[in-house]
Amino acid sequence: MSARKFQKASIEELVQWYAESSIAYGRALNASDSRAANRANDKIVGAYQELRSRGATSQLIPLLKSDDETLRLHAAFHVLEFAPELGEPTLLWLAKRPGFVGFRAEHTLKIWREGTLKFS
Repeated sequence: MSARKFQKASIEELVQWYAESSIAYGRALNASDSRAANRANDKIVGAYQELRSRGATSQLIPLLKSDDETLRLHAAFHVLEFAPELGEPTLLWLAKRPGFVGFRAEHTLKIWREGTLKFS
């Protein structure tokens, strides 16, 4: 998806693309489809960067309550940047989950606490 398409999208569309791409990312990883996961990740990052440039990252907060754990993981990661009091508890809960989601949540918390987490 081109940067121009992100720039022309509404905030609602950006949040929708973020959510859909995060869910697609989780499914692609479960299917061991790294190409699809990389494409989905590019859309997540593009949507987040555009939301950030518009000062609309708070629109991700409702995604912390999603039934999809991969979406919750992505949202919690990005919410740490501006509302750690909301992102950290979600990551702590996810860190107790088995598999990839739990591992990523635990690792995210570790590097955030070390001060080396880069938001993209």
